Amino acid sequence: MVMTETSDQAPAYRWVVMGVWLTASVSGFMIMSTLGILLPAISEDLDLSPTQQGLLGSAAFWGNLALAIPLSWWTSRYGPKILTTVTLLLGTVFLFMQGWAPVFAVLLFGRLAFGVTVIARQPARAFLMQQWFPQREVLLVNSISNAMFGLVVGGGLAAAPFILNALGDDWRTTLNLFGGLFAVLTILWAALGRERVTTDFRRLAASQDTSILKGTLRHRDLWIGGLGFVGATTAWSAFLSFFPTMMLTDHQVSLRWSGSVLALGIFMGGISGLGFGWAVTVTNRGNAILLVLGAMMAASFAGMTLTGSIPMLLVLTFINGIAWGFWPILYSVPFHLPGIRPRELAMGIAFIMMMSSIGTTLGPLVTGLLQEATADLRLALFIVSFGALSVSISGMFLKTSSPPRQETAPAAAAQASDE
Repeated sequence: MVMTETSDQAPAYRWVVMGVWLTASVSGFMIMSTLGILLPAISEDLDLSPTQQGLLGSAAFWGNLALAIPLSWWTSRYGPKILTTVTLLLGTVFLFMQGWAPVFAVLLFGRLAFGVTVIARQPARAFLMQQWFPQREVLLVNSISNAMFGLVVGGGLAAAPFILNALGDDWRTTLNLFGGLFAVLTILWAALGRERVTTDFRRLAASQDTSILKGTLRHRDLWIGGLGFVGATTAWSAFLSFFPTMMLTDHQVSLRWSGSVLALGIFMGGISGLGFGWAVTVTNRGNAILLVLGAMMAASFAGMTLTGSIPMLLVLTFINGIAWGFWPILYSVPFHLPGIRPRELAMGIAFIMMMSSIGTTLGPLVTGLLQEATADLRLALFIVSFGALSVSISGMFLKTSSPPRQETAPAAAAQASDE
């Protein structure tokens, strides 16, 4: 359903729409993030090499490298409602395909295809936020999204070892349960998801032409924010894929404890995102915050490779989780670019997600290759840890790390329409 309005009021129903959409979105990332818990069982069943494990860990993000920009065009033509419905439905199919996969190649394709559906939804978020929320609420929504990510992904990582154990280490049934979850989310979005197209929004969307890509990529800060994501997600995806294996083989730490350690970090990242999002809004010191958080993240990741002590790991992952408060700050950069139009914003979000996926693709792949070259998984993860310093580097050069003060959606629309 599409709601067409002439006023700039922001109905309360916006929280229902965004709540359902964010639940579906973070659930997809949760499923992608649990591979590290399932990987030992998958590897034993299919006899995978370290390189194949790395390929499996990165495959979910390959599609975004090639399809993020084209999919943002599709979103702008057909709307976020249909895009989200289709991608949720296809995601359900590809999850069941992974649970059925008889050989590595089928599992790899299913994971790749599922990753495409997860990433394909992200440009829809840009339009939904411009349709339903004034700009002053953008950082708040992105901070809430970060908190939901922490709760859902962290909860999933904590629960996955127990689910796997209850199912007798049956990774196939675990993936089928995830497929059932996505089927429910598809029905929920189809019933509750709506678009809200105001007269101003429709006029702005119709006024844009084929120069959208050029108009989007001309923003210097978009590139800096994207590069900040690359290094951080490289380290993050490497640890999600290989940290449980390292702890099991080097320290005989169970998958339950490894999952709990990773879950704590992600959970704390969600909470810290709310706190730092508020801090940036109040203090306008986004750059300084990014400098500190990037250094904290790199140091804590590196420290996690140097100890097998559970108490120390919990302390380090707690610090790492706090550092993940950078996410809503960098993710909000496209929304704060001066004069950006609706379809350019969708393209900007797609670009940020593409850059993020470069990191999530490189992390497991580079770690697997380094492990084979050095015969030392711990050393491989230690090296990859320092990619997180890219967050600090982005903090050194960004000009729009904080939201413009007292600017609303109507004001932004008026500015764009005058150009």
